[in-house]
Amino acid sequence: MALPLKVLSLAAILATTVMTKADTLDFTLTGGGNTFTFSLPSNPTPDSSTIGTSFTLDNIMVTEGLIGFSTDITFSNLSSGGGLDFPIPAAPPLPGTEIDLVGPQLYSGTEASPIFSATSTPFILSEPKGIDEFTLAIVDTSVPEPASFGLLATGLLAAAGMARRRFNS
Repeated sequence: MALPLKVLSLAAILATTVMTKADTLDFTLTGGGNTFTFSLPSNPTPDSSTIGTSFTLDNIMVTEGLIGFSTDITFSNLSSGGGLDFPIPAAPPLPGTEIDLVGPQLYSGTEASPIFSATSTPFILSEPKGIDEFTLAIVDTSVPEPASFGLLATGLLAAAGMARRRFNS
């Protein structure tokens, strides 16, 4: 009886996928007294792209402090100066301008199928004109998939069963 239970438990563990992660990245852009944050998939589908130049993701929710706004974010490749830019709506206390950062290319792949990776990199603000430096940190936010919870539940049930069996002996 103990051998079939062990075989069944081992089969359940092997059939369950080990911990995987969701492909969401958190972007934190800090500089000029501001901190902008937003999240994107690591392999987003662009709403528009110019092959060999840039791509745009529409209606991305960005927060600055306690203020949230929806904006379009454009990511450029190295031939276009690299970096990213997005408009800031004119709503107090936001100035109603555009963040236009020049720096490294933030994605690999093509403009039609970009891939982001976790990184931290400095940028120079080109618009509005100034010498403000910004730093962009891209952090992988790993989240267990449901299969991982299944594996955990299987292990907990097995441990409870073993404890009950020992208690009854």
